[in-house]
Amino acid sequence: MSFSQVDTRYDGPALEQGILEFWQAQAVFEQSLQHSAGRPLFTFNEGPPTANGKPGIHHVLARSFKDIYPRYKTMQGFHVPRKAGWDTHGLPVEHEIEKELGIFDKKEIEKAVGVAEFTRRCRDSVMRYISDWEAMTERMGFWVDLDQAYYTLDNQYIESVWHLLKEIWDRGLIYQDYKVVPYDPRIGATLSSHEVAQGYRETVDPSVTVRFRLVDDSASFLVWTTTPWTLPSNLALAVGADIDYVHVDLAGETLILAKARMSEVLGDREFRVLKTVKGSELAGLYYQRLFDHLDAPGDICRVLPGDFVSTEDGTGIVHVAPAYGVDDLALAQAHGLPVVHGVGLDGHFIEAVQPVAGMFFKDADPVIIDWLRERGVLFKAEEYRHNYPFGWRTGDPLIYYAKNAWYIRTTAIRERMVALNQTINWVPESIRDGRFGNWLEHNIDWALSRERFWGTPLPLWTDGDGDYLCVGSLAELESLCGTSLSEADLHRPAIDEITFTHPENGRRYRRVAEVIDCWFDSGAMSYAQWHYPFENQETFAQHFPADYICEAIDQTRGWFYSLHAIAALVSDSVAYRNCVCLSHIVDKDGKKMSKSLGNIVNPYDVFDHIGADPLRWYFLARLAPESQKRISVDIVREVASSFVNTLWNSYAFFTLYASLDDVDLNDEVALADRPEIDRWALALVQHTVQTVTKAMDAYDARGAGQAIEAFVDQLSNWYIRRNRRRFWKSEAGTDKQSAYLTLYQCLNTLQRLIAPFMPFLAEEMYQNLVRSQDPGAPISVHMSEWPKVPDAWQDTALREATEVIQDVVALGRAAREASQVRVRQPLARLLVRVPTGEARQAVRDHEQQVLEELNVKLLEFIAADAELVTYRIKPNLPRLGKRYGKRIPAIRQALAEADGASIAVACANGEEVTLKIDGQSIAFEAEDLLVETESAEGYACAESGGQLVALDTTLNDALLREGIAREIVRSVQDGRKQAELEVSDRIRLHVNGTPLVTQAIDEYRDWIMNETLTANWSETSFSTGFSLERDLDDHQWQIALEKTDPQ
Repeated sequence: MSFSQVDTRYDGPALEQGILEFWQAQAVFEQSLQHSAGRPLFTFNEGPPTANGKPGIHHVLARSFKDIYPRYKTMQGFHVPRKAGWDTHGLPVEHEIEKELGIFDKKEIEKAVGVAEFTRRCRDSVMRYISDWEAMTERMGFWVDLDQAYYTLDNQYIESVWHLLKEIWDRGLIYQDYKVVPYDPRIGATLSSHEVAQGYRETVDPSVTVRFRLVDDSASFLVWTTTPWTLPSNLALAVGADIDYVHVDLAGETLILAKARMSEVLGDREFRVLKTVKGSELAGLYYQRLFDHLDAPGDICRVLPGDFVSTEDGTGIVHVAPAYGVDDLALAQAHGLPVVHGVGLDGHFIEAVQPVAGMFFKDADPVIIDWLRERGVLFKAEEYRHNYPFGWRTGDPLIYYAKNAWYIRTTAIRERMVALNQTINWVPESIRDGRFGNWLEHNIDWALSRERFWGTPLPLWTDGDGDYLCVGSLAELESLCGTSLSEADLHRPAIDEITFTHPENGRRYRRVAEVIDCWFDSGAMSYAQWHYPFENQETFAQHFPADYICEAIDQTRGWFYSLHAIAALVSDSVAYRNCVCLSHIVDKDGKKMSKSLGNIVNPYDVFDHIGADPLRWYFLARLAPESQKRISVDIVREVASSFVNTLWNSYAFFTLYASLDDVDLNDEVALADRPEIDRWALALVQHTVQTVTKAMDAYDARGAGQAIEAFVDQLSNWYIRRNRRRFWKSEAGTDKQSAYLTLYQCLNTLQRLIAPFMPFLAEEMYQNLVRSQDPGAPISVHMSEWPKVPDAWQDTALREATEVIQDVVALGRAAREASQVRVRQPLARLLVRVPTGEARQAVRDHEQQVLEELNVKLLEFIAADAELVTYRIKPNLPRLGKRYGKRIPAIRQALAEADGASIAVACANGEEVTLKIDGQSIAFEAEDLLVETESAEGYACAESGGQLVALDTTLNDALLREGIAREIVRSVQDGRKQAELEVSDRIRLHVNGTPLVTQAIDEYRDWIMNETLTANWSETSFSTGFSLERDLDDHQWQIALEKTDPQ
């Protein structure tokens, strides 16, 4: 069977649509799973997205990386089941419904809507956009089993989560405590430490220094704070017991502050130190309360020693509000102080605090500062720039708030989590000991409970008198309540209605009000996606830990952490063996994408105009996972127009000529009988497969992609370009058959190498190149085997020799470009200098290739000391000007007198150059010096890496005539294209022109006819075909051509 010719223009969207229809009609993904069943397992866990909004371009990034390695491992002989998942709980879902209702207060929601209706809306919301996600998933070619997806809202999933919590509870690692927790008052939610970490940003807050007067008015403590809104809840001051404090006289007023902070706090003011005391001597003193709006029983408004006090900033005296600080609460609990809240859980001041009643806590700062100023206790008001946590969903400032909550004591296994992390292969590797490792080493207990409506209910039932029972399964709960729960909804409010009498103590138990952190939900998927341990114990054992996961870098404190922590807590294991961690996407200018900036890239703008494959290639092969990912439609278009088009044109070239010649690939040509350039191409295939495989095994998609791009460049711009005539020529034979076989073997290997990256293009090539010839081959490239090439193809010496030739040719082209002599103009002589005997032999063995590539008649080697290039070394003033100033003239002089050639070599190798300047040795980096070269007269030179080439640019009439003949061939080829002739069409041709043109035609007519497929040379012009005119310097010619039957 013959190959189908393909259009020379790559049309990604049309191609991909056809492949999608093929995959769907043939159920190819399902077939691939069936085909690979029984093979060794490679396990992949899908990080569950929350589908309460449409997917974006950043989801294409993550899903490209999630797709590439399962495809690769399948081709490597593994069975790779890919179970989709949906994260259905959490703040994003509730927040969406709150926006729809226009109600953000929990009590108002209960009153106006009710918990049952609210949770029903939440359930509907997470299903609303799943069809959009499924469509995008299919369109981009991400193969994942959507029909068997897990949902974190399903009862079976929740039951597995309960089991995990019971396991942790039975280990004594879940506890309730009154702690200061990060809290988002806009949505009434306590946040875990990994959620808080996602919301830090730089902000400017008021900074005030306030007078706290001693009870006897003899002096005032100077106290600094960046949270004026907490002052109404102040109950103590803290000092460092061993810190030196001073009493100073400032304009007749006695002030107390840390000695180390005097100059910073008092500035240029005139003051006198009255005495110096230790902080321990201040402990126990009482001061006047600033605000008396809140009841605060107990021994308040006194100075206490605190080991958290420092003199790094502020005044060395810390304002203590037990309700709003971790250290504050610990100090208060140690000294029997109460906790007094001036701000409610909604983030607004309560009515009792009259000056700011009803105000949002951060909005109250200016009012409180004015109040302090009016009462004469404000010493100084400034602004303070620092990092502060904001709600990662709401964008509003968080408040650190003392409240009861349930915690998992992850600190008990901190060292074990750190040790397990060392066994994970992180990509990039720096994540292991950097961002993730640091997070584990500074781990704090996991805030588990949330005061929300929509989420997995915390499975704790209590008698209301301090006794709690953790339920780990539906069966356990059914036995306690005596009712079947097979049809029950385990969400609120239905779960809250399940009560029971304890069979042993006879007391009535009700569930606590909280739900759990949704990150525990998603982190439980290792177990809960299988409904483990209630079902699928063997399946779980086979899939745990997962071989591979991937998400963006923010998940180091989200999903990556929750997976790791739960696995360590429950199974003393890692949850995943390999993790690719991705940097975030930004726009083409490096700016964060946002609706307000209007710079969001819609993935369908890329899919519909360029295609998914070029986008996938850009993400996977052009950028390392840790690199910032700039994206725009134009960036992806460049990928398509450069690499993808080059690959496509190589494929189109083969299908064109192979179909015209109806080539028979079964007519084998032994490797030893093939020309050297064919053996070189196959050696390059062998090396590329080896390089790509090694990179893919290391989860280095970019390294693999770079090797593939380099191979495609060599295939198109060296092999095909140098061998076009072997395909063009009409006569068959071993040489032409060898060319076809070699190019086919290159493309057949290539389409499998690109399959994990660009699944659509690979499938198109496979169906045409493989299935058209062998209907018994696997139905899809994604069911075929990863390339394994014969060892006989390896030829390192030939590859390295060709690299030398290509380096020499590249230098020759650079020299020609610098001389502005046209490429088609032959030159008489090329002079070459290479650094080693092996390189010299390579050039000698492949001399004809070099001459053909550079259009030169003769190649000569020159001695190492041949002076064809003059070097001028100058100082790079932007780097050296400020550093050396007046010494620059002396540096210029020393550089002018130095050996320019040796400095040029050192700079090319990135080495330092040391010179004596005015008797002093100065070392210059390569970037400190500018190297200018000048070729000897009559030559154009270029050099790099110890190689030098020089083109003799002197032209005589013979060379000029040949150059014109080559230009005529080029213009005839242009005419053929403009006349829309097929590449195999024979033509009738007439050319005439100025005298030198006529001489060139007379001398090179046969060659011109052969190069242009001219069957009939006409001595006279004709007007029945296509004509054009060209001029070059002082020479002009006219061409007439038309299609004719071959003679």
